[in-house]
Amino acid sequence: MQHYIIYQGLLIALAAMQRGYIETLMPWINDPKATAGVLVNAPVTYEKEISWYESIDERSGTDIIFAILVRDTEDGEWRYVGHTGLHHITWPDGSASTGTFIGDSSVHGKGYGTEAKLWLLHHGFHTCGLRKVTSEVKAFNGNSYGHLLRCGYQVIGRRKNQHFHDGGYVDEILFEVFREDFDPIWNAYRESGELPALTDEQRALIKKERE
Repeated sequence: MQHYIIYQGLLIALAAMQRGYIETLMPWINDPKATAGVLVNAPVTYEKEISWYESIDERSGTDIIFAILVRDTEDGEWRYVGHTGLHHITWPDGSASTGTFIGDSSVHGKGYGTEAKLWLLHHGFHTCGLRKVTSEVKAFNGNSYGHLLRCGYQVIGRRKNQHFHDGGYVDEILFEVFREDFDPIWNAYRESGELPALTDEQRALIKKERE
């Protein structure tokens, strides 16, 4: 399958979404373990996902979606593992929210979400001219929590018992990042060729939320 890569990082590439990725997405989007940290509940039909894909162009003024690609370890070819996007883009505020879904559990914990978020924020701040980007995660979602902190997001609040999960309610944590906080992290990543790392304090914060 041909991919239409827009940005290529150290580990991942961001590409234009394609209808052909939906077949790969379907098992993940219907796996409760894969979707536990996001706002999706199975069953999700193929028709619903196609409808979501077809609506991307209609929402192009307020939503920008990228496919996340990684290199296959066997043949070195790019393959789709999820997607990330800017949502609710608002002018003249210059604000947006972000969301990421990596469905392939075999690539979790390898820094792919962090690098995808770096390039997404680069697009938002440096191409679109946004001023501020927000995000929300379920409190137990340590992977998302971690890559937001690595990319410069700050915790700004909490919605108590916001989401029903596994028979109980969990908090939702609110984040935001401004361009002036992101740029030093972006510049260090581009100059060093290394992904940003969590501080010990940030690791302890994530561990506390997951306990």
